[in-house]
Amino acid sequence: MNTGIVIGAAASGSADVSAVYQWGLTVVKFIQTWDNPAVDTFMRDVSVFGAEAGYLALLPLIFWCIDEKKGVRIGVILLFSTWINASLKILFHQPRPFQLDPSVGKSFEPTYGIPSGHAQSSFVFWTVIASWTKRTWVFVLAILLSFVMGVSRLYLGVHFPTDLFAGWLLGGVILVCYILFEKRISDFLAKSGLRVQLVVSATVSFAAILTGNILLGGAILGMGAGYALMLKFARFTAKPKRERRLFTVLLRYIVGVAGVAVLNFVFRNLTPDKGSAYYPLIYFCLPVSLGLWVYAGAPWVFIKLRLAERRQEFTR
Repeated sequence: MNTGIVIGAAASGSADVSAVYQWGLTVVKFIQTWDNPAVDTFMRDVSVFGAEAGYLALLPLIFWCIDEKKGVRIGVILLFSTWINASLKILFHQPRPFQLDPSVGKSFEPTYGIPSGHAQSSFVFWTVIASWTKRTWVFVLAILLSFVMGVSRLYLGVHFPTDLFAGWLLGGVILVCYILFEKRISDFLAKSGLRVQLVVSATVSFAAILTGNILLGGAILGMGAGYALMLKFARFTAKPKRERRLFTVLLRYIVGVAGVAVLNFVFRNLTPDKGSAYYPLIYFCLPVSLGLWVYAGAPWVFIKLRLAERRQEFTR
């Protein structure tokens, strides 16, 4: 992103927009008065946990070790949320605080600002987790986690408060859509068979690519195709026998993560320079391969190693 163009566009905007930016910078600077080594470390760690790497660790944990059906559902809604967020960032192309005032820049982000992906994703993810428990205190904790995530982004100077508000609002809209349509879509796909499931995954993946999200398109195809193949050839239950629960889930997670590490190592050595004509293809194939491993390959291995039981009857 051309920072100079973005800053110039912001500076040439209306007085009202400039006032919003100035108010946002005032809030960011106030929060940065909390600066000390302990707060700085905490805010950076919270922010890192809310990035893609944090969810890449949590989603397989849920799918492999807790509940495979819930694991894939939260994975789908998180990918959908990320896709919407990335598309709106491009649409609004709003600058970030550190681009307007470099003195607040404690971190760097190469994308546009609004809506905040960290605020949106954390709100969606933890609210869905809380809905599984149906406990009020868990919902309160989910909201608190999302709030702290948002504050960390202000502290690092990578978001305005309005970015957070937009992210939380959009996350709420996505959750409402999830509540209204998830059952209908899941029932349709469950009855449609492997061929339709693969076509739907490929179609949605292609749509994501057309909006400029190659990595996300690969993740959608990998997850959708992987889960469809698992249902056809390696149906498993993530719930181990009670007497072997801790040992089983620990070993299962170790084996699964080892497979992820191998794929990352292979693709890291295969990936050409960004200027290469093959770079987009490799960039797309990595998340496809990871999705196929997480949602199909790993469950098949778990069954073969007797770390998971084959489910004879799969119900939604």
